[in-house]
Amino acid sequence: MHISCIEETYATTEMIVSERHLNGVGVCQGGALFTLADLAIAALTNRESKSVSTDADIHFLAPARLGEHLICTCRMIRDGRHPFVNGEIRCENKLIATFSGRDYKIEKL
Repeated sequence: MHISCIEETYATTEMIVSERHLNGVGVCQGGALFTLADLAIAALTNRESKSVSTDADIHFLAPARLGEHLICTCRMIRDGRHPFVNGEIRCENKLIATFSGRDYKIEKL
């Protein structure tokens, strides 16, 4: 996993599904997808301050398979002391998951 873009209100993370990401039925584990989303949330909300997650929600819509290149996009919906973001994980034109999250800013950098 890596962060590929960070802007003021937008962040992107990416990963390629490997063997270590697969669950017992041979598709990408939900925890790996959630981590990809969480990395995007953190990249966006920690740009100018330190923050911690207060809650997050993810909806798995389609399986991600071995070798697929996943792109996670995250947008700031509301900034401030409690920033709120939402986003999606895609593989080409296939929507894998949608997510949202809220953080709490604990201090300026």
